Amino acid sequence: MTYENLNKAFVEELAKLKTRGSEVNSRGSKQLERTFTNLKISDPTQIDIVVPARKFNKNYAIAEWLWYISGNQKVNNISKLASIWGDIQDPYGEAESNYGSYLFGFCDSTNRVSTQWDWVTEELINDRDSRRATLAINQPYHKEKNPKDYPCTHYLQFFIRDNKLDMGVYMRSNDAIFGFCNDVFTFALFQQLMLNQLNDRGLKLTLGEYYHSAGSFHIYERHFSMMDKILNNYYVDVMGGHYPQTEKTVIKPGITYRKILSLGAELPSQDMTKAEIFDHVNKFKEMIFDG
Repeated sequence: MTYENLNKAFVEELAKLKTRGSEVNSRGSKQLERTFTNLKISDPTQIDIVVPARKFNKNYAIAEWLWYISGNQKVNNISKLASIWGDIQDPYGEAESNYGSYLFGFCDSTNRVSTQWDWVTEELINDRDSRRATLAINQPYHKEKNPKDYPCTHYLQFFIRDNKLDMGVYMRSNDAIFGFCNDVFTFALFQQLMLNQLNDRGLKLTLGEYYHSAGSFHIYERHFSMMDKILNNYYVDVMGGHYPQTEKTVIKPGITYRKILSLGAELPSQDMTKAEIFDHVNKFKEMIFDG
């Protein structure tokens, strides 16, 4: 399915789960699930959720993205905004699912220190038709490291086709209520960030489409009432295609990964209060985003 924006994808895919999902019991809880779900979002800048019952907090979504940008797996600050991070931390106060630690963390290969992010940038500059521009997240060692946090995302892949930068994400598992919305928000920003990275090197590309695949796309029993509320109210109101065009979240041209670091905009590692974290987000989102 192709959707114009994340909001429409969220609601329509919930409706499919309600009508076509199969009941499963995984890891001690009941869920409705659809396997091998695939969708496309044609405008990866329309990534707000405006469904009232979902209560999407855009400032939290930006804070989570800035935590990924930091590459710091410590959850001391992000867990103040969402308790799930504290629930899955290991004895060292770290979470495996800080995606930035894999994208921007350093790796050593043939005496050259680089990151996956840098490697993909160079690959696409050197070969615009490359099929190798992948960023791996889930690693073999995760099978034994932290049983509470086995990263849901396997990889991101970029293609340059028709002078546009497309990106696809494959997830082994995706919670439809909270995970899907925040994950797509995050990944779409990484897509925009890579676009800026490549254009900063002279490629002159435009933003393409976002592709999302989930081995298991599911909703937990504790969220069934929220799903019903969304479908019985908001979904009924927009049936027939009357979805709103949501606000765009656009990273300014020239804002690259290293530019964000030079601004000091990544989520800091030192302990902050919840209010200080949101002050940090509000300060830097004006520098990073248009509008």
